[in-house]
Amino acid sequence: MEVLESKWKSCGSVLEASVRVLLKFPLCDRCLGRLFARLGRGLDNSERGRAIKTLLAMLLSEELLSKEELEVLAVNGGLPVHAPPGGEVRQCYVCRSELDRVIVELGEKAVRRLREVGFEVTGFLVGVKTGSEFEKREREVIGLLGLDTWESVRREVKRVVGKYISKELSIPPDFINPDVLVIVDLVSRDVYLKPLPLLLRGRYVKIGRYVSQLPWYRRNGSRKYKLSIHDICAEFSKIFGGEDFVLHAAGREDADARMLGDGRPVAIEIKNPTRRSFSSARSQSVELPPWIRVEVSGRTTREYVREIKSRSARKTYRVVVFVAEGLTEKDISKISSLSNTVVHQRTPTRVLRRRRKDVARRRRVYDIALNVLSKYLLEVLVSTDGGLYVKEFISGDGGRTTPSFSEVIGKSAEAVLLDVVKVESML
Repeated sequence: MEVLESKWKSCGSVLEASVRVLLKFPLCDRCLGRLFARLGRGLDNSERGRAIKTLLAMLLSEELLSKEELEVLAVNGGLPVHAPPGGEVRQCYVCRSELDRVIVELGEKAVRRLREVGFEVTGFLVGVKTGSEFEKREREVIGLLGLDTWESVRREVKRVVGKYISKELSIPPDFINPDVLVIVDLVSRDVYLKPLPLLLRGRYVKIGRYVSQLPWYRRNGSRKYKLSIHDICAEFSKIFGGEDFVLHAAGREDADARMLGDGRPVAIEIKNPTRRSFSSARSQSVELPPWIRVEVSGRTTREYVREIKSRSARKTYRVVVFVAEGLTEKDISKISSLSNTVVHQRTPTRVLRRRRKDVARRRRVYDIALNVLSKYLLEVLVSTDGGLYVKEFISGDGGRTTPSFSEVIGKSAEAVLLDVVKVESML
């Protein structure tokens, strides 16, 4: 019974709030119902508002309100039971009794724009611009009541127009990775489309050296390396009819290093594509040089892009180290002791030349496995946090990286060959 009494009190508060607001503001069914949008699941706001008005017409009498108040409610809310002779229902204060018509017009325009668009749409998202007079007057009404059950007019337009589009075109809304943003303007009463980039998820393997991730230009404008991963990914932009593209990657290796194993995670962001279906484009192959492989596995999200760019994935490197003074068993033992070590490293000298900031970083080296190739050459597998400059971990970079191979053995050590053999799987 206590629960039931509580619900009846809640019902009473809705009626009380409705009377208060209708005594001051004329409201259409939709704008009244929106004040209580969180109550009564499955109802449209116009249905909710009409139900409240019907109940008011049934319950209110001169025993509760004066004749004058009942007449105000009648003309402000359209309650014919209490309307004075010849009294006309007043125009809605919030939407000027236009919102129902405006929503239909905007829905029809949105459908028409989407039918005319020159690319395939498999998912959409509706957005409503701010700044309309509807919103300003709505805030005035909300300020009178102080309710927490209301829904903004922008949210209602967004939701109702979205349902209309989905019904007419049989296209589901996509809140994570839409093809197009449908922008509704309540001021101009118009609809605009904003095609969103197509995001593809993939990985690349590079078994050749002297291939940069992005084009590398010298000061004179010439290219330092003839080929880049970016050049290869441009072919995917052509397949999907894009105007331009951006390559996002989980870090990068040096141009002279190979990227082996399962490859490095990337996302290819294609701007204004004319084709968006991944399945229809898979049949078109990208011709690659034999020392590069770029595989795209499907569409992805902006969240994935943020993840691969911000997360420092654990990596395993293969390094061939040259020690001109020669290696001893004691040297091998000292290098092995660097397993499970925290390395303190300042931005390498070679990187500072490219105007990078001089910052200090700490990275953990988890494991080191050694294979002696000769008195002067050592093959090393290094498992470490992402972001460690491995070449400097070998050389010490004049003391800017500590500890290092050179530091612990007291001899000059140099990385002559470097491969990334594993990048930790992401997501």
